[in-house]
Amino acid sequence: MTEQRLSDLIDPALRGLGVRVQVREERLRLALADVVGDGLAALCRAERLDRGVLVIATANSALAHQLQMDAPRVIDALNQRVGQDLVRRIRFKAM
Repeated sequence: MTEQRLSDLIDPALRGLGVRVQVREERLRLALADVVGDGLAALCRAERLDRGVLVIATANSALAHQLQMDAPRVIDALNQRVGQDLVRRIRFKAM
């Protein structure tokens, strides 16, 4: 069975269980830690994905500004890690 075929089976099953959104958000949380690195991962967390907008809580405004400047790279890296174009924009909020 190919990877594409497995995803064709898993996605509807997750939807049927009512956990598809939660699984996608958890995949993004794990991917964010990889993308920003261990040092910054402790200072920010992906909170939710809402219609393509990933909300990230940051420890301070300087980090939010740094990540905003690097948003195109972060978005590309996140989407690549999860294997889908889930994130179109990033919005930041205080922890």
